[in-house]
Amino acid sequence: MKITPQNIIHNELIGLDTEVVDSTNPFLVGIGGRVIDETRNMFTVDTGEREKQVSKSGSSFIFTIPPIDGKRYLPLKIKVDGRLLLSQPENRIQTKFKKKFRK
Repeated sequence: MKITPQNIIHNELIGLDTEVVDSTNPFLVGIGGRVIDETRNMFTVDTGEREKQVSKSGSSFIFTIPPIDGKRYLPLKIKVDGRLLLSQPENRIQTKFKKKFRK
C-alpha cells in the first residue's frame, strides 16, 4: 500500500525520516532523523549522532515520504499529531478509523 496523507497512520513508520515540529517538551522540538523503532508511546529516532527517544503524546511530527511513483518527483512532507499514533504499531496498522462528520 502506498503511503498517502490520508492513510499514513495505518502504515509502517519505521524507516521514514521525521522531525519533531511541536512538543510539550521544548527540548524535543527540532529533533530529526530516521525512525528506527516504535513502541506504543515512543519513537526511537536516529539523528546521525545518537538515538533519541521521542514521546508520541504531546508531540507533532513531519514525516517525509520519498517519491515512489513516476507522478511525484519531490518528497512529500506530512504533518501528523502524535496522539493519532498512540497505539502499538501492529494494532494501529490493522485498525480502521471512522471519519466523524459534524452536522
